[in-house]
Amino acid sequence: MACIGQGGDGEKKREDDKRKREEDGSGFIEIKKKRGEKARALEDEEPGPGGSRDPVTSSPYPKINISRFTFHQVLGRGSFGEVVLASVPSQNTYMAIKVINKRGDNAATLMRERRILLQARDCPFLCHLYAAHQSQDRAYFITEYLSGGSLEDLIKMCGCLDIGNVRFYTAEIVCGLQFLHGHNIVHRDIKPDNIMLDKDGHIRIIDLGLAQDGVTSSTKINGVTGTYDYMAPEVLLEKDYDVAVDWWSLGIVVSWMSAGCSPFYDGSSIKKAYKSITTAKPTFPSWLNADLKHLLTKLLRKNPEKRLGVYKNIRDHPFFNTIGWEELEGRRAQPPFIPFKAVLENQHLQWPEDKKHLYPVAGFSFTSPSWAR
Repeated sequence: MACIGQGGDGEKKREDDKRKREEDGSGFIEIKKKRGEKARALEDEEPGPGGSRDPVTSSPYPKINISRFTFHQVLGRGSFGEVVLASVPSQNTYMAIKVINKRGDNAATLMRERRILLQARDCPFLCHLYAAHQSQDRAYFITEYLSGGSLEDLIKMCGCLDIGNVRFYTAEIVCGLQFLHGHNIVHRDIKPDNIMLDKDGHIRIIDLGLAQDGVTSSTKINGVTGTYDYMAPEVLLEKDYDVAVDWWSLGIVVSWMSAGCSPFYDGSSIKKAYKSITTAKPTFPSWLNADLKHLLTKLLRKNPEKRLGVYKNIRDHPFFNTIGWEELEGRRAQPPFIPFKAVLENQHLQWPEDKKHLYPVAGFSFTSPSWAR
């Protein structure tokens, strides 16, 4: 953590430090520290569960700024900015960096995403944040790189998945959603593109940019947000809604995994899609497993208060009778599919084979409490 000098030339030193900081884009927040007084920890450096400290913020390695990263390629683009594959010299791992253009109206959105990502670090089925950083014009969220591809990739490759695979992936997604909902967070954009596989084949829910916290049955939100074909009827009808919208989206995802299609109209006509989602009954192939079909019917209830996941605990549904939830939550259950060795080899980096694995972006402190330009 940077400290402010307090000598007679303190004002000049502060100006020099500020100018240097603007030049290298480091953007770290300075904390005043009096002699003999214990330094105040950043909010993100508080001890985690069990009193352990996050290896990023408690690492003895010196802090680094964004200019130290090597960017290898763009992994994806969106209206927010882009996600790039990156590494740091001497760090033997890849990471994904979400680069967001800062605007006058998105400061609160950036802070909310950062706040939610911090909570997500306690769940093994959500993408984990290593560090957050900012420069004059951009915010950077440094997260783990999930090399196993997305459910979207898997569905395109296979057409539809074996029922055992569907059961396993759905159960892990359920764990991730229940964690978010237990913290009053609604994701609002659950879809195959936003569900990744890690290198071991476990599920990770990503992209919390549209997520909203502080949502309960008595403090609902509104706004037509997400991906149209996965939006719940109450979203399209512009009603107030809560976490029930994620269970609807899960139903659409499960339908794509198991049947290779949506249970509603998913063509190019927005008008037809709107009518289908808001008024029509879902349709499923006749060969679909009976328990799975029943699960989908309960997830795709038009009335959000009667939707499975809200009305009852989805874990108790017969479709999950073979799932050992405790084993699953501990990531001890064997995934049905282990991704092939990452196509991206460590060709860009020179890592000694005997070098001990280092935690990514060691010592990279969060910028708190303001993301102001």
